[in-house]
Amino acid sequence: MNITVIHGSMRRGNTYNVTQAVLQQLRAHDDVTITEISVAELDLPFCRSCHTCFGKGEAFCPHRATLGPIAQAIEGCDGLIVSGVCYAMHINAAIKNLVDHFAYYFHQPRLFNQVGLVITTTAGAGDVRVGKYLRQVLGHWGMGKPLTLPMKIQTEKFMLTAKQQTRIHATAEEFYRNIKTGKLAQPSLTSVIVHNSFRAHASVTPPLSPCDSAYWRNSGFAHKVYPRSIGAGKWLMGKLIYPIMRSMFKRIGAKNRQAGKDQP
Repeated sequence: MNITVIHGSMRRGNTYNVTQAVLQQLRAHDDVTITEISVAELDLPFCRSCHTCFGKGEAFCPHRATLGPIAQAIEGCDGLIVSGVCYAMHINAAIKNLVDHFAYYFHQPRLFNQVGLVITTTAGAGDVRVGKYLRQVLGHWGMGKPLTLPMKIQTEKFMLTAKQQTRIHATAEEFYRNIKTGKLAQPSLTSVIVHNSFRAHASVTPPLSPCDSAYWRNSGFAHKVYPRSIGAGKWLMGKLIYPIMRSMFKRIGAKNRQAGKDQP
């Protein structure tokens, strides 16, 4: 099995060391191949907010040379581990910058068959908040609710308590088993609603976003409430929200066209 790891810290401190403890446990299984990506080593400029990935496609992103291999590692893995450190009560800028560069994944979700794990650390507070944010990100990328491993490390020198070591061992083994058995976490209700909202957005003719419409059509997701099995309640909610959002986006498209005609 292929596991991709995104190290979100700018240094090899507590977050990195907790992640390595998880990886050490995973490497005990001889069928595991691990690819590690560190945001500190990418020299990735800030996202320009140029909307090129939405308007022309991600291949035209000005930073694609850096992002291309990362996208390949993310989309081609069986399990994805993302670590994030808490700075000033929220996610650090380096990993947020990477998330910003992959904003088109929110419009064009694709991680429906991957198992996820989010690792966060802090010396005080905020590790749970950061974990929740990264969990939401992966959910909008198409992944079901990933496992989370928030952890407080309050010693100057990296040191794990026996309880923390037990949590790391248990989480790593659960992550491995989920990949091995093909156990995919269920998406949240919010993810299903957002999924069908973007599905509706991509269905409008003429398209509001040609890139989005082409992706949904070519992927085969345009006619699916969700690409894999979900609970009946969530499926029904997705089924209901789609026509409502489609009607809204059609009205937006009509207003945009009218505004274009009214331009002098």
